[in-house]
Amino acid sequence: MKKLIALLLVTVLAVSFTACGGKKDTTADVTPTEAPTLAPTDTATPSPSPTPEVDEKKVWYDGVIASSLISTGNNYRLRKVIEKAQAGEDVYIGFIGGSITEGEGCTYQNCYAMQTFRNFQKDYGTENNVHIINAGVSGTPSTLGVIRYERDLIEKNDGHLPDLLIIEFAVNDGDDPTNGDTYEGLIRRALNAENKPAVVLLFSVFQSKWNLQDRFKPMGKYYELPMVSIKDAVVPCLNDGTITNAQFFNDIYHPKLYGHTIMADCLRHLFKTVMEETPAASDTEAKAKFRSDAFDHVTMITSKSTDVKVNAGGFSETDTAVGTTRYDNEKTFPDNWKHTKDTGSAPLTFTVDAKSILLTYKKSKSDSYGKVDVYLDGEKVMTIDGHDSGGWNNPYTAVILNSSTVSTHKVEVRMAPGSEQSDFTIMAFGYGD
Repeated sequence: MKKLIALLLVTVLAVSFTACGGKKDTTADVTPTEAPTLAPTDTATPSPSPTPEVDEKKVWYDGVIASSLISTGNNYRLRKVIEKAQAGEDVYIGFIGGSITEGEGCTYQNCYAMQTFRNFQKDYGTENNVHIINAGVSGTPSTLGVIRYERDLIEKNDGHLPDLLIIEFAVNDGDDPTNGDTYEGLIRRALNAENKPAVVLLFSVFQSKWNLQDRFKPMGKYYELPMVSIKDAVVPCLNDGTITNAQFFNDIYHPKLYGHTIMADCLRHLFKTVMEETPAASDTEAKAKFRSDAFDHVTMITSKSTDVKVNAGGFSETDTAVGTTRYDNEKTFPDNWKHTKDTGSAPLTFTVDAKSILLTYKKSKSDSYGKVDVYLDGEKVMTIDGHDSGGWNNPYTAVILNSSTVSTHKVEVRMAPGSEQSDFTIMAFGYGD
């Protein structure tokens, strides 16, 4: 009789899990600092005649986590990374994204990246052989990610290449002027790295239930990448009340600890699923571009760079009021160029062989900040306003050139008419060759 009751209970639960977007999966091991619960007000439909044989809360949670898995893609590389960790070899897990990856919404030590790192150590390696590389920067999209790639994922890590790279820009690329080209550049740069790392696409979500996964999923499918959607896991539960906005989100953009834990458990579920499924016979073959290869290899130019000679002109000062990252407390762009009312009217200029050129500048709410005109090969291509009432000294990136072929180009940046006495900070340039 007990077996019959348990069987009926599991059947009833399976129906309710589907309504929340979940699939039954008992592999999840919930170990957050503050463990997610069924619902903050226990609004979920109670199970009839609970029995010791079924843990309703765990089965519900496992279903939510399982529903995040869009695809395991070609599992060859990801399995190799996990097997490398299991063998005791050093493994470097890299994260690149925006403020959610940087850890906004909870303490950095409990953000999804750090939880994922610790889970991976526990499941497949040790504290000695599994290492984290966090390259999250608040308020930044993939247009800046491609500029920062070498510095923040490799140089800051003493030259170690990521064995596994998790890309999280699904809520930061809303105003990406390349419509996904720089996002693809990140994917292609990682996939084509000499150590052949695994690449995972992670789609976080805003409180508005929005993200860009519909733009990125076809790209992930083309490159046969594992994809995890926090939107697919959480939004159905937000809709039916089994998770509330107050429980998951710290504000309209960032998850709180509860949400970061769910994100980490979704990635953990991906890794466990990959290790339980049939291994791919071989790696995915190198692929031609999906949309663009203009940003496959972008090099950062700062005031300290030597490979490209920059004439600073009137942008001869250094701005010290730039942001710092939460995980290392270092300034995001310390080697910048700043124009002030006292530095003169001469433009900043340089010449470079490139097929793509990007300019990262500071957005400031200070009324002292003005506009610049940007010229490419003698023609004005845009005007950029460094003043923004909502600016918080955050970096913002504009696309000067997005081409399919490499040519020699001259870039010139000068203060716009009416802004000759204003401030403006260029944080960095990037060029793809």
